[in-house]
Amino acid sequence: MAALQHLSSSIITPPSQLRSRFHSRRRRALLPSASANRESPPPQQINNVISRRQLIGGFHAAAAAVSLSPLGSKALAADEPLSEWERVYLPIDPGVVLLDIAFVPDDPSHGFLLGTRQTILETKDGGNTWAPRSIPSAEDEDFNYRFNSISFKGKEGWIIGKPAILLYTADAGDTWQRIPLSAQLPGDMHHRGGSSRSRYNERPRFFDSKAKRICWEKAEEVPGRDPERWRIDAAGNIVCKGLHTCNGCLCYEYDHIIPFSKGGESVAENCQILQTRVNRLKSDKNGIDQGLLKTYSCDIKFSDEELDIIEMAVYGSVIRPGNNVSLG
Repeated sequence: MAALQHLSSSIITPPSQLRSRFHSRRRRALLPSASANRESPPPQQINNVISRRQLIGGFHAAAAAVSLSPLGSKALAADEPLSEWERVYLPIDPGVVLLDIAFVPDDPSHGFLLGTRQTILETKDGGNTWAPRSIPSAEDEDFNYRFNSISFKGKEGWIIGKPAILLYTADAGDTWQRIPLSAQLPGDMHHRGGSSRSRYNERPRFFDSKAKRICWEKAEEVPGRDPERWRIDAAGNIVCKGLHTCNGCLCYEYDHIIPFSKGGESVAENCQILQTRVNRLKSDKNGIDQGLLKTYSCDIKFSDEELDIIEMAVYGSVIRPGNNVSLG
């Protein structure tokens, strides 16, 4: 799956495969086949396109997707131009790494593409266009899942991710349900000599509800707004408690001040709230001051009236504690 890292915000799909699924579509720019007598493409175009031989060499997910299609044998025919590929642009954030792809066996036009940062994209036209897919059962916790693998057998399908999560569909991906798993997965690490230890028991990766409550309460309050609904994050951004782990400018996540990967504990003293965009750009960097965090922030600012509208949409009411005003 590592070859997908080369694709960042796009995937490359053989147009011959797409043409066989769609009889009418507007062609985008293609890399000419080797046998064609055409002018050489500019270097930038060459750099942005991966040859078929290169892709098949390491791109197991794409190979699996072709094998699921009844047209797979045609796509791999020896007489097909091997350098003819087309870029498909994807609605994903910069830095997202794509990890797996699969199509429904009985409906090769319907497929899913997975990646980091809870990325799930869905296509219903054979990969010509992709749209974000929301699965509520995978969004009800304070985790930022990395969806690693997807597979289908008939209309049944499975998505697995990390931290441990398993999603199941019985209707070809129209609906997905969460299959409960042990919070301790992947389980104990066994070492030669018979000893074992569970790193999850020793160092919890995520903040518990008590730590998150303290983390929220110690954040700076927004003047004139309900502190149970609004706070100012460590970068100086206003965030809304009802907008957790989403991608908007008022969304937020709980962040380790000292990154977990560098020994930081998942305790209230090591917790801060951060606008989602800031937290994901910060990644596991350590020792970043507020000024630098601010440069990661959204440029959009909201007026008081706009915050009222958003609060009404999220909570169904607007609370102004200082004036004892409650609308809704």
